[in-house]
Amino acid sequence: MINIGKSIEAYLPPEILALVRAAGEIGAANGQRVYLVGGSVRDLLLKRPHLDIDLVVEGDALPLARQLAKGRGGKLVTHPRFGTATFSQGAFSLDLVTARSETYAEPAALPTVKPGNIQEDLFRRDFSINAMAASLEPARFGHLVDPYGGKSDLDRHLVRVLHQRSFKDDPTRVW
Repeated sequence: MINIGKSIEAYLPPEILALVRAAGEIGAANGQRVYLVGGSVRDLLLKRPHLDIDLVVEGDALPLARQLAKGRGGKLVTHPRFGTATFSQGAFSLDLVTARSETYAEPAALPTVKPGNIQEDLFRRDFSINAMAASLEPARFGHLVDPYGGKSDLDRHLVRVLHQRSFKDDPTRVW
C-alpha cells in the first residue's frame, strides 16, 4: 500500500490543504469517502505544480459541497444532472464530483451518468496516469488508489488509454 499523505501536505498550499482535509472530514462524518483525483495526483507524484483540484465523493457530492461552502463561506455552483459542484473561494476553485460511471448514447454526446464507486469513476477517465486517487478520509489520508496501474505507467513514462471507446466517447481527449 502506497501512502502519499506527506506529499499532499507538502504539495498543496495551506489554505487548499485545509479545504480538502475539511472535505474529507465532512465526508467521513456523513459515511462518505472523499478522494483527491486525476491530474493533481499525477502532478503531485511528478512534483509539478497543478492546482486544478478535483475531488470525488463516494455518495452524493452535492450535500457535501453545500456543507463545505456553508462552513467556509465560499460560492457554490451545482450541476445536479451530473452530480457535480464547483466551490469557489477567492481566486481558487475546487470541483466535487459524485463517483459515477458513464455511458454515451453516441460519440461526443453528453454522458448518461449513474452513481458508482471510486474504481468505476477512475475507469471513466482518459489515461491510466489520470486514473489515480488519494483518500482524504482522516483515518486513511493519502492512501493511493491505483486500480489501473497509473503509478507504474507514470514511472515508465507511459501514457496508456484506459478503454477502447475513450476517444469515441469524448474526442477532446485527443488533445
